[in-house]
Amino acid sequence: RIYTLTLAPSLDSATITPQIYPEGKLRCTAPVFEPGGGGINVARAIAHLGGSATAIFPAGGATGEHLVSLLADENVPVATVEAKDWTRQNLHVHVEASGEQYR
Repeated sequence: RIYTLTLAPSLDSATITPQIYPEGKLRCTAPVFEPGGGGINVARAIAHLGGSATAIFPAGGATGEHLVSLLADENVPVATVEAKDWTRQNLHVHVEASGEQYR
């Protein structure tokens, strides 16, 4: 069994919008969520290849719960340490009109 340690896990979200205007509202698609963080990505890759890896990381708040749930959906075992703050969330926006990406 392999154990990975992720000190800065993240809940990564991605969405698409037709255009971006200063001061304008973004009309985005429903976000897609994925687990993120170096060790978590390694554990996911090992699981996808049929191996066995446990992802160890701090998790807090609703974003931490969502992250744990996403990993369970991928059959990646986890061992979490309770964090007082919410797990960070990253946002990636793709603009269709220009092809630009904002992170």
